[in-house]
Amino acid sequence: MSNRTPRHLVVATDFSPAADAALARTGALAQSLGARISLLHVIEPLPVMSAWGDPGAGAWLGLETLHSAGEAELRRQLERHAGTPAADAEPVSRIGLPRRDLGRLAQELGGDLLVLGARNERRIGDRLLGSTAQATVHHAVLPVLVLRRSAKAPWGRVLAASDGSAGAQAAIAIAETLADWSEARLLRVHPPLPEATLSLMQPAQAQLEALVKSLEAEAVQRADTEARAHPRWQAEFRRGEVIDTVLAEIEQRAIDLVALGTRGHGPWLGGLLGSLGQAVLARAHCDVLLVPEPAAG
Repeated sequence: MSNRTPRHLVVATDFSPAADAALARTGALAQSLGARISLLHVIEPLPVMSAWGDPGAGAWLGLETLHSAGEAELRRQLERHAGTPAADAEPVSRIGLPRRDLGRLAQELGGDLLVLGARNERRIGDRLLGSTAQATVHHAVLPVLVLRRSAKAPWGRVLAASDGSAGAQAAIAIAETLADWSEARLLRVHPPLPEATLSLMQPAQAQLEALVKSLEAEAVQRADTEARAHPRWQAEFRRGEVIDTVLAEIEQRAIDLVALGTRGHGPWLGGLLGSLGQAVLARAHCDVLLVPEPAAG
């Protein structure tokens, strides 16, 4: 197998049906990869108010009680998966802020892929925006797999949307280890020049045509080089707006899993808002693999 094959899968759980489905899918995935699973629940301490509702009388529920309750619920969740690979997951309960700490705790456990179940059956973006999942994606420092499809649904059609970055190449490599596909497409989209930039430059028509031709020739060359590096994928080069083109491809091809590299500053998805990753999470109906740009050095 590839050296990008995940060996330790960390499933985040809030004990919801979506988390149960993610655990079931991860169990089957771990079995095929020869990987191990941790089932991670992060408990956020809540203040307990007095019977009189006096805010000044609030106290924090004891950490031992929270740990015990979390561990008991983890055991019950694993019991629901008895007889399946998911039942072999190691239960882990931690105190923290899920929105901030899920990714960090998954990394501290030695995980190399964090798995999240999407709650909303229709539009993942409705739940992700401002939610624990959205914040987790922003703060994670390892690849994240967001699952919304049935645990039994195969990844027959896979799409990797690449910009040639190191994160995109890592996403392609990981996707190759996860899916036994019948169709794998590698899409490279060449966008038009930004209108705002053109309005500032105000180039002469001849200069503009020469610039457009030069940039497109470079893009075609880079796409050809990438296609040769990934012969298992059906490579396509498109011209157009990146987000619209990728979303149309996902819908028209009925894609099951889309793999994207992500990059930003600070948290690795710091630039997610308004980006391709955000649009795919919000508007597509498939599972999504998000892989961060490797750290420099």
